[in-house]
Amino acid sequence: MTDIHSSLQNACHARACIPLIRDPKLVHTLRMAVEEEPLPDPANVQGDIYLLFPKVAECFLFFWISDADKFKAALKDYKPTSAADVISNLQTISAAKAKGQLADIIQNQVAFSRAGLNQLGQTEDLGDVRFDGGSMRRDKEALGDQREWSDIFDPGTVHGVFILAASDAQSRDTARAKLEAQFQPGVGRFAFLNGDRRPGEFKGHEHFGYLDGISQPAIRGLVVPRPGQIQVDPGVIIMGYKGDPVFDNQDPNAPKRPAWTKDGAFMVFRKLEQDVGGFEDYLTRNRQRWKDFWPTGTVQPPLTDDEGAELWGARMIGRFRSGCPVDLSPYRDNKAIAADPDENNNFDYVVPFQTRPSDIRCPFTAHTRKTAPRNLDPFFAKEFLESTAIVRAGLPYGKEYTEAPTDPDRGLLFVCYNSSITNGFYLQTTAFANNNYFPVTDVAPNHQGQDPILGGPGPIADANITNFQNPLPLKGEVTIHLQGLVAEPIEVNGFAKPYVPSIYSQDFFVTSRGGEYLFVPSIEMVKQLAT
Repeated sequence: MTDIHSSLQNACHARACIPLIRDPKLVHTLRMAVEEEPLPDPANVQGDIYLLFPKVAECFLFFWISDADKFKAALKDYKPTSAADVISNLQTISAAKAKGQLADIIQNQVAFSRAGLNQLGQTEDLGDVRFDGGSMRRDKEALGDQREWSDIFDPGTVHGVFILAASDAQSRDTARAKLEAQFQPGVGRFAFLNGDRRPGEFKGHEHFGYLDGISQPAIRGLVVPRPGQIQVDPGVIIMGYKGDPVFDNQDPNAPKRPAWTKDGAFMVFRKLEQDVGGFEDYLTRNRQRWKDFWPTGTVQPPLTDDEGAELWGARMIGRFRSGCPVDLSPYRDNKAIAADPDENNNFDYVVPFQTRPSDIRCPFTAHTRKTAPRNLDPFFAKEFLESTAIVRAGLPYGKEYTEAPTDPDRGLLFVCYNSSITNGFYLQTTAFANNNYFPVTDVAPNHQGQDPILGGPGPIADANITNFQNPLPLKGEVTIHLQGLVAEPIEVNGFAKPYVPSIYSQDFFVTSRGGEYLFVPSIEMVKQLAT
C-alpha cells in the first residue's frame, strides 16, 4: 500500500467516511469498481458534503445579501475547501498527530437558500419542490416543529451560510471575523451559531451522551465501505449522477435541473435543542422497564438500576452511549464492539427464526431504526431505502449540562446533505420519524409509535368513547363515519383490536428551533456566481 493510503488509514481509523483513492489496483483490491458510471470529481465538490470536515470547532455564519454586486465581488476572493482538499487535510492531521502536534487548518464551505440564489440572479428551479417552494419555514408544521423558532430562521429570509471548520475555537472565531470583514460591503446582516466538539471522554458524543456520526452511507466509488455500512449510488448525495432522482428520470416531460447544479448538493440545517436533564430523569424513572421486555431469567446477572436506565436509553436510540448497537448486544453495553469500526455497523436487525422484521432486540421506534432503516424485506426494497439516505454532519452547541444545568440552550447543530430534500431529509422526517406506522412490518399496518428523538407528536385526539349505542366488533376490519373539523363527514378505515391503556407515556426531549434548506454549489459554480 502506498504512503498516501497508509496515512489515510491512520487518519480515518474511526471515521465513517473513508476516502477512496482511485488507484486502479486499490479499487480492484477493494472490489469497488463502478461499472462505466461517471463519478463526481472530488476537486469540484465542496468538502463537507460526503467526506465531512475534520473539526473541533465550527461556525455557521448566516447572511442576508444587501448588494448583490458587492457580494459577488467579495466572492471572487473566496476559496471553498474541496473534497480533494479534505483528503489532503486528513493526511496533514495524521502527520501532525504522529508528532504530538495539532494541525491548524481552516476549512470553508458556502451554501445558498432559494432566496439567496434569486438575489444573485439564479432563479431557475432546481428540481426539488421543498427547496424551490421557498424556505423551510413553510414546512414547520409538517416537520413536527411545535415550538418557537430562533429569530434567525423564523422569518424564512436567510440568503445563505458560510461554514467555517477549525482545529480550535480561537482559530474559528478569528476566521469568522475575517470573513465578515470580507463580505460586509455586500451583506446587510450576519448571524452566527457556533458548534464545538465536547471535551475529554465525550469527544464525538452529543449532549445526551451518545456517540454520533457512526451510521453514514458509503458512496460507491468515492468511499471505502465498512462491513455492514449502507452503500448508495453517488447521485443519492451529489447531483448529476446515478442515484439522483432528477438525473435518473428519463421522462422528457419530467422536471430537469440546470447543468450548473452538477457536483452540488442540498444541505439541510436545523438547530435542535436537547433537554438533557429531562432525558436523564426519564431514563431513571424507567430503569425497571427492561423487565417488561425480557422474561424472568433471560438476563443474567440481572441488570442493576443504572444498567436498566442505560438499556432504556439505548432502546430509544438504537445504540448504547458507546455506540454499540442494541441489535448486536441487546442487554448490556459492549465497548469492544463499539470501538471496532468494522463491527459497530455490521448488523441488519435480522433475528434468527423470525420470518418478518422483529423488534425483539431493537424496537421499531428506535431512532437509528426509524431514520436509517435496514432490511425491511419484503415490504421495502433495498434500493428504495438506499435512495432515502443522507450524509449527516454538524456539532453540539451550548455549555456542558454539568456546567450550566439551568441553561436550556444546548443541543445539536444538525446538518445533512442529499441530492433530493424531498426523497431524503423530508421523507425521513415526515414519513419515517414522525409516522406512527413506520416501519411497515406486516401486511396490515401496525402502530409502532414515533421516533422518540426526532418525532413530532401532534395534538392528542379526544379519546372519549361515544358509540355506546353502536358498539364495534373486537377485531377485524371496521369503517367509521365521523364529523370532520370543517363540517364535512369523514371516513376512517382500519383494523380493530382490544385497547389496553398504557400507564407509560413517550416523552420527547428534542425541540427544533428552526432551520433552512440550502444548496451547496460545486467549486466551479461558486466561481461562476462571482461573475
